[in-house]
Amino acid sequence: MQPDRPNALPSFRVEGISEDLKNRIRKVRMMIFDVDGVLTTGKIIYRDEGSELKEFDARDGHGIKMLQRAGIEVALISGRACKAVEHRAKDLGISRLYQGFKVKSEPYGELLASAGLKTCQTGFMGDDLIDIPIMRRVGFSVAVPDGSDHIFPFAHYITRAQGGRGAAREICEMILQVQGLWEKSMERYLLDPPEPSV
Repeated sequence: MQPDRPNALPSFRVEGISEDLKNRIRKVRMMIFDVDGVLTTGKIIYRDEGSELKEFDARDGHGIKMLQRAGIEVALISGRACKAVEHRAKDLGISRLYQGFKVKSEPYGELLASAGLKTCQTGFMGDDLIDIPIMRRVGFSVAVPDGSDHIFPFAHYITRAQGGRGAAREICEMILQVQGLWEKSMERYLLDPPEPSV
């Protein structure tokens, strides 16, 4: 007999968000993330020889994998270029990685063309002024609460969690819920273990 267990509830609940926001999220087929300040806290640590160290949140990464398993593409666009980001993208299976672009609308245009998507089918999550051009174009734009105040007017949603501390996970779970993919995504974690052999 299996013990009672609580329902597997996401950390974000969709109750209370507007129908307009839900409609935007339902159309998302690709979620694009900035890196510094979104997937990291924004702090940059330099080694003596000049290489950079970055700290990523494992839960954010797991949320990204959940999106990918559900059939939603993920891309990264960063204004900086860093080997650590290449390693993180490879670890998460993200092939659409664009680094060193100060004008982020350039790789965004390439993404639309290569993926065959409309702007309304893409989402973007940013934290600073350099992200505004993409935020103005996508169907679903997200800002982190510890980002620049100047980007908030261009965001359809501001996360509760901070950048590099669960903000990406919050958005991944939100998309899965609104698109009706949450229960299916959770099946792999709720399967009963096989009975031990005697």
